[in-house]
Amino acid sequence: MPHAPRITRRQAIVAAGGVVLAASSAAVPGIGAAARAGSRVDVVGAGLAGLACAARLVAAGVDVRVWEARDRLGGRTLTDLTLVPGAWVECGGEFIDAEHSAMRRLCAAYGIGLQDLESLDVPGAERDLVGGRVRAAGWADAPDARLAVRAARDMRRLGAARLDRLSAGAWLASAIPGWPGSAYARYRAALVRGEFGAEPSALSALWLVADLAGDADAGENQDGAERYRIEGGTTRLVSALAKAVGAARITRGARLVAVARDGSGVSLTIDGPGGRRTERADRVVITLPPPLVARVDMRRSGVPRDVVSAIARTGMGTNAKLIIPFSRPAWGTAGWNADGTSDTVLGSTWDATMGQAASGAALTTLVGGLMGSRIPGPDHGRAAEASVAERLALADRLAAGTSRAARDGAVVHAWARDPFAMGSYSAARPGQALDPPDLARPYGAVHFAGEHADDEFSGYMEGAVRSGERAARSALARL
Repeated sequence: MPHAPRITRRQAIVAAGGVVLAASSAAVPGIGAAARAGSRVDVVGAGLAGLACAARLVAAGVDVRVWEARDRLGGRTLTDLTLVPGAWVECGGEFIDAEHSAMRRLCAAYGIGLQDLESLDVPGAERDLVGGRVRAAGWADAPDARLAVRAARDMRRLGAARLDRLSAGAWLASAIPGWPGSAYARYRAALVRGEFGAEPSALSALWLVADLAGDADAGENQDGAERYRIEGGTTRLVSALAKAVGAARITRGARLVAVARDGSGVSLTIDGPGGRRTERADRVVITLPPPLVARVDMRRSGVPRDVVSAIARTGMGTNAKLIIPFSRPAWGTAGWNADGTSDTVLGSTWDATMGQAASGAALTTLVGGLMGSRIPGPDHGRAAEASVAERLALADRLAAGTSRAARDGAVVHAWARDPFAMGSYSAARPGQALDPPDLARPYGAVHFAGEHADDEFSGYMEGAVRSGERAARSALARL
């Protein structure tokens, strides 16, 4: 039976008092009309947003160039195919909700299957390690329900504007007895760090309260969160999109330096293979993460300074994954299914290889906030031995004997240290949630895309794909 759609954060905010936000899904002219012969659109960034945009433009007959600063494609998605023999392990974006129609439709278009995690028969039950104690599944259900009801009430009573001025930490302090030291308070803070990548004090209360209020209003219809993963890894979708665009149209190792108006189009200054160059296009779609937009000279681009400044100020999560390979999913024999939340360095955990026919298993530990920004090790590479040992000792508390099946070779992926990302995904700071920059519209010949440019599914791969496809439609309509 299909799941009814969960109420989104944006819908909850709008329902709280008639707040009008820029609609990233706003209607724009379709792709049906043939693009003008000889038109060129440049796309900056080859993550999901950039590749989805470029693939649509190529299909419409546009001359496309894609500029990517990394030596690989995929942006903040990254699949490890070697950590566990025969398995795929996601190091960046991973899950697809049941309501993420753009991602599901795109995968279907390229014949890429989805792994339905709800259909898997995984032994064991969820356990949380909070306040120094192991807690059985369901221990937080009653306070969770009360908090969701409080959130729905405060959305109506306080209103979106007032909530946006508060931090999530300030609101939680008013809503949870014993904040911040009680077990449930520590659990909730850990959830905020894992889901949003930010400390509660650094997140807009509106984002958190709207999410919780959506859960309360949806009731039983909120199922389907994190339901799917891409069979074989997100790398399959990245490869399919890149093939649709064409390798000859994609230049790696090319960094955008400046954008300037050039007649009715734009000129791009790019540092890349062979040195600095200037490229001219009729339109440009910029899909860079917000911190990287701040490094581009946009003064002569035609984009208002306040828009550029607002993008650059966008809060970013600091999520980091430390993933440990195992010879087998040893936690299952001790009754744990690897799912859980902890106020320790374990953060959020899950079996990264569940449902896969692999020679081994992997445990993902996800942290955000200060833990994510301070995790030892490189941006992407071998995890520090002390960090691995600390997590294995904690895993043994949740399921005795788990550590005995661990293998060498654990890896860390700290997205806040990645120079091409400088964060995991957007997370509105206090005062940023209610009036984000309008990135659904073009500014002259400049369009924006990326998960941060989708106000309904920001922070998700869904938001990246939606914004990229929207930017493609918008550019085509104006050629």
